[in-house]
Amino acid sequence: MTMQHRVAANRSWANTPDRAARTAPGRNLSPTGLEYWLARLAPHMAQADEETRRKAAENLRRAWYLELSAKGVKARQARSGGRRVDRVGDR
Repeated sequence: MTMQHRVAANRSWANTPDRAARTAPGRNLSPTGLEYWLARLAPHMAQADEETRRKAAENLRRAWYLELSAKGVKARQARSGGRRVDRVGDR
């Protein structure tokens, strides 16, 4: 990124009165947003009511975070040579 781009980006943010509104579309379409998971529900869930779809999307999000956590544990164990890696509070 050039200095000119950095200046332009900072001027743009300086002229943004509602930062949350400006970044909302990106947040909603990221794995942290419910819309992201609603878009990834199985096709048969399209017929379900809104509450059922919301709960299913929340379950998909929880499953993703659990898988992410398991991958982190595996990576830490691999780095430690297979030894058990204690969490910070488990000393």
